Amino acid sequence: MDLESVGDLAIHEIMENLKPEDIARISCVSNRFKSFTSDDSLWSKICFRELSLTQPIDHLGNPTPSFKEAYQTWREAFVMYPWSLVKRVKRCWDNIKTWLTNNFPEAKETLCEGASEVEIQELEDVLNVKLPLPTRILYRFHNGQEIEKHDHDTSTSDISLGIIGGYSFYDHFVNVYLLPISQVIQETQQISHNLGFLRRSKYVLVAASSTYREKLFFLNCTNGQLYVGTRNLLTNRDLMPCVPQNLISLHHEMDSEKIQDAMLLWLEEHGRRLQRGFIKLLEEGNAKSISLFPEESPVCSTAVTNGVQVGEYILPLMLALLALFIQA
Repeated sequence: MDLESVGDLAIHEIMENLKPEDIARISCVSNRFKSFTSDDSLWSKICFRELSLTQPIDHLGNPTPSFKEAYQTWREAFVMYPWSLVKRVKRCWDNIKTWLTNNFPEAKETLCEGASEVEIQELEDVLNVKLPLPTRILYRFHNGQEIEKHDHDTSTSDISLGIIGGYSFYDHFVNVYLLPISQVIQETQQISHNLGFLRRSKYVLVAASSTYREKLFFLNCTNGQLYVGTRNLLTNRDLMPCVPQNLISLHHEMDSEKIQDAMLLWLEEHGRRLQRGFIKLLEEGNAKSISLFPEESPVCSTAVTNGVQVGEYILPLMLALLALFIQA
């Protein structure tokens, strides 16, 4: 039995289980198979399976005439990157944005559209660095957040819209947001004047608190680690790693699925904690913010000591979230 004698239903079932690259090859076999591979219901399933798309849209959210064209647009937009890594980064962003849509739409509105390759290249040229692949792709999806920084006396509510969140106690308020590329360049240049080792060691500032008490997060573009500045940053150049170094892997030519820098790992863990309710939205008056104090097990448990109930925080891999509790 040759392929031409196989029934339409069987062919369609076979197509649904093939990789898009194989479907493209099959389309060249005959006009009959080309017709099968042009069926948009086939590409709708591929778009959902690989990109969780329920509508035919491109990577910027613009509608496309068909799912097939949507998939082609996505592949062309990220042709310079490993496709498995692109899909992983999209899952990371989808996880965070789904939670924001359902719980904190005001913060979701601050996310900028994806950066262009030209913008990313400008960052690398001006700061003389080479961003790790996962971070480049993260910026291709969303170019940070558009949030204005404020002084201590400012009461404007957008100081609490950072998607990383923070904490508040007494007069100490920290709320961390992701910087857009223009601010990454500007802020990195400014702080490097005072801390020259950041420039020499290829650090860039990628996240910061929007309040007057700054919390600064630096990505080391050489080793892929993310660091948070402690209270001794200016005096002792003290930086704390946010992710265990052994989890970071920047060079996997044979297995791109294993490529991961601290920025991606950090955001993936943050999204998981949001989705599972380990960290939640804090509402105080008219202000909302993401509170990083763990509220649900297994990251939070209680114990009674001398008749007093206290909370015991059990934080697994993500030291970045613990780092946010260090007083600036």
